[in-house]
Amino acid sequence: MKRLFPLLLTCVLAMATLSGCASKSEIVKLPRPVGTIAVAGFTNPVFNWELLAGYLPHEGQPIKKEVLQQLDDAMVEVLARHGVTGYARPAITRQCQEIEVFENMGSRREAAFAYWVKVGECMTADYILVPQVLFWQDLRGMQKADFNIQPASVLIDLYLIDVNNKSIVRRYHFDETQQPLSSNVLNAGTFFKRGGKWVKAMELADEALDNGLMELGL
Repeated sequence: MKRLFPLLLTCVLAMATLSGCASKSEIVKLPRPVGTIAVAGFTNPVFNWELLAGYLPHEGQPIKKEVLQQLDDAMVEVLARHGVTGYARPAITRQCQEIEVFENMGSRREAAFAYWVKVGECMTADYILVPQVLFWQDLRGMQKADFNIQPASVLIDLYLIDVNNKSIVRRYHFDETQQPLSSNVLNAGTFFKRGGKWVKAMELADEALDNGLMELGL
């Protein structure tokens, strides 16, 4: 029986690896939106009323501005990898984000949505991509050790808003906290895809943007 266990574990890991690869191939890439696109700079809602959907795991916990800038840079890099060109970059869209303000329009969620529509109108764009980071926890500890670790954890939402029709046409939600292989063998495919080591929060964010933009058609 002891001799069979390593073989059984190997089979399970192989199946998990295959399932991990399959999950990436199953990502649905929607048709690219037709029209001009503005990409907003990453924002970090600290209160639920600032969200377009869902709820924060913890309110009142802001993320460092340096992280938001790094996420903006990562967004531009991933869009380039996907062959997306001719869009208004976050650095430009931020100018309209700073001009427009939230107004009292019924519920606070309605005010948040109206704000982003106004930013899109300010950019004279047909669509505006709104990225929001709701939670950010970076890796603490040794990447290759399996003890005294605070794993990376990232919560990101991507919204594609039709500015002319004032509607959210597509949304992508990413909520990932890296787990050790010993906690969930079925995640072996993802674990080995990440080099069999603990990864940093920015690496998880890159996964979120790569998969999320593909699902949004970008």
